Amino acid sequence: MAIGQAMGAIGLGLFQLIVGLILAIACIYAGFILFNKILKEIDLQEELKKGNTSVGIVTVAIMITLAGIISGSVSRITSSISSISEMNGIDILVKVVAPGIVQLAIGVVLAVVAIYMAFKIWGRITTKTKEIDELYKNNVAIGVVMAGILIAVGFVIQGSVSGIETAIATLKLVDILLGLLQFAIGLILAMVCIYVGFSLFDKILTEIDLQDELNKGNTAVGIVSAAIMITLAEVIRSAVSGITSGLLGQEMNFIGAIVGGVVHLIVGIVFAVIAIYVAFKIWDKITTKIEETDELKKNNVAIGIVMAGILIAVGFVIQSAISGIGVAIATAFKI
Repeated sequence: MAIGQAMGAIGLGLFQLIVGLILAIACIYAGFILFNKILKEIDLQEELKKGNTSVGIVTVAIMITLAGIISGSVSRITSSISSISEMNGIDILVKVVAPGIVQLAIGVVLAVVAIYMAFKIWGRITTKTKEIDELYKNNVAIGVVMAGILIAVGFVIQGSVSGIETAIATLKLVDILLGLLQFAIGLILAMVCIYVGFSLFDKILTEIDLQDELNKGNTAVGIVSAAIMITLAEVIRSAVSGITSGLLGQEMNFIGAIVGGVVHLIVGIVFAVIAIYVAFKIWDKITTKIEETDELKKNNVAIGIVMAGILIAVGFVIQSAISGIGVAIATAFKI
């Protein structure tokens, strides 16, 4: 009996692994298709054959962003498989397969919308830059920045996508409408994150014209600007999750969720900006032999990588602190 149960558990685990692998491969395929749809002026395979690194970077970022956004759906599908041993064929189809496919499809669609919007917003902000032309030229700086934007957007809206999938699973109209509102808020805040990150670079590194340096192919500047956006997204994503998940919470009224979430978001952005600013200043004080601004202008990639690492590390460390503040704010706005 014990051997039979063990074999059944192993078989179920292998089935979960196969399903997860299939979904991972589907994600890779979707990433290729998405690149071709959004950047339709670029022949992806031809550019990769030419060794176009910038196109390769953007392609990888699309896949990572797509995987990050839909990872919740994949997790729910694979975890629900653990209960199929107690179901008949119809129950498996109705309770596991169909809901899983619907949630995954929703996740993919929302991920595509988010990635598309990220490209469009960045295009509007960088009026001096023709992104498609620069990617054709193998401008790695542009590729790195676009990758940073995509990953940052993925961080910010991941919670919103998970929320709308949960809402749709309830099949209640009010929850579905609130879920759509969640996604809209998350998407707007993700776009705000791109704009704030761009502005923050200009405010902190005032001696560097970001767009001009990117157009010159300054990879070091591209790395730092991408890191600023990722760090900003890291720090405020808990605030974004708070404002969106609060809409479906049972312990908070609608107004409380909005007001509390906005306060949390503002606190998150302020702390993120302070953390990034302090990280730059401390690094400047430590490296007395290095003039970071001059080195970035010289396209010193080593300096860009180290500064990016510092920023992202700081973001990881203070993320928990922001989450703690969020809990306190949520408590203050309970009914």
